[in-house]
Amino acid sequence: MPFMQIDQRQLYYEVSGQGSQALMLFNGLTMSTAAWTLMAPMLEQRFQLIRLDFQGQGQSERTEQPAYALARQADDAAALLDHLGLEQVYLAGLSYGGMVAQHFARRHPQRVGRLLLAATLAWSDAINTQIALSWSQAEAVGGADLRFDISLPWLFSSRFLQAGQAMLPDLKRIAATVEWVAIERIIAGVMAHDARSWLGDLAVPTHIIVGDEDRLTPLYQARLLQQGIPGASLSVLPGAGHALHLEAPQLFCQHIFQFATP
Repeated sequence: MPFMQIDQRQLYYEVSGQGSQALMLFNGLTMSTAAWTLMAPMLEQRFQLIRLDFQGQGQSERTEQPAYALARQADDAAALLDHLGLEQVYLAGLSYGGMVAQHFARRHPQRVGRLLLAATLAWSDAINTQIALSWSQAEAVGGADLRFDISLPWLFSSRFLQAGQAMLPDLKRIAATVEWVAIERIIAGVMAHDARSWLGDLAVPTHIIVGDEDRLTPLYQARLLQQGIPGASLSVLPGAGHALHLEAPQLFCQHIFQFATP
């Protein structure tokens, strides 16, 4: 298994695909590299695909600390590029990964050729704080099953909850494998996120996508990103909720392809 050692920690990553352009994917909150399974075969046909587990996710090593800062996660990703000998990538971040991507583009602008921000936040507002608190309270009183159940309307569109019922038991089983203590450290890092004052400093071609049924990272947040990042474009995906990698993988890939370097 491919691991990189950084500051006495092991970072898990995967590289696949045969394309000449490198595409780096940043995971959502409880995701791991395996969560991109529906999209990876499509993306690997065109890109050299780089996936990693941030600290607190998947197979990457955890450390005991109050919060995993977004800036530190971004720096870990930059260290991985150094490890792989890559100067620059096309970067796509989903949800939590979109927040880390904002910090990456700010701290390592020369490493980003293009930036795609999917279903993410410009800042962690009071609603986001309450949603995170409800998840932690559900975990405390009802375990992973209750946490998963109350998260459903935040993560998926009404269309998916009707048509995708067959997927839900498997998704619940995957949710139960997540180490919630580590996720709470990730969430603590999210609570400090507020990019509004420095979005104007991001000098990289940027495209933003959001589902029109996304209740977790709603359209107003996508518009803040578009208004704040010079020249950014925005697409609203009809009938889609928050978990775009699961309920709209082909449409997500389509936008990645369309925004790629010709």
